[in-house]
Amino acid sequence: MHKVKVFPSLLAADFSRIEEEIKKVESAGADAIHLDVMDNKYVSNTSFPIEKIKSFREKISVPLDIHLMIEKPENSIDGFLEFNPSFLSFHAETCSDVNKLIQKIKSHNCKVGLAVNTKIPVSSVFSFIHLIDFVLIMTVEAGFGGQKFMQENVEKIKELSQLRKQKNLFFEIEVDGGINTENSKELISAGVSMIVSGTTIFKSASVKETIRKLRNY
Repeated sequence: MHKVKVFPSLLAADFSRIEEEIKKVESAGADAIHLDVMDNKYVSNTSFPIEKIKSFREKISVPLDIHLMIEKPENSIDGFLEFNPSFLSFHAETCSDVNKLIQKIKSHNCKVGLAVNTKIPVSSVFSFIHLIDFVLIMTVEAGFGGQKFMQENVEKIKELSQLRKQKNLFFEIEVDGGINTENSKELISAGVSMIVSGTTIFKSASVKETIRKLRNY
């Protein structure tokens, strides 16, 4: 049984006081900081390019979780690996050689994951499942924060959890999109152990209490 970890998504933070926002969630017990990298190609939005991450990376003292929502991640992976992330995920359909990129990320002592967008079947990662450390299931359409949780994607989590048990595998399941203190219990029961949450955490009155509730402890 994996320990439930909570990763606040910096996309929902107030960037006019970014250092304060990072310290706030770290002191409240965040297990990692989650960064959504977008290139305005794979998704119709832009966020956290390499230069932007450089401006605040040294302020983060907990592990870093990077989700690449970009085309051809293999072309820019070196720059992101320089930030020494603990977790890094990408979308298989954006990459020309998934196996090669997985091995490259692993060679940097970084846990590697494959992300599954809402319209992509979870079976798309099955051929790589024995190579990766986690699967990131999107429960909103990738590209924008603050969207409503899409309940139908819970079935993907259950399918992965069943596969993990059947094959005696040890990958974790991460979830991102509309996660709050009401739906996290169902997601953990379905097999999730890595919870990404943005607005729910950064806009809450008590960040520490919200992180505790997200873990369902």
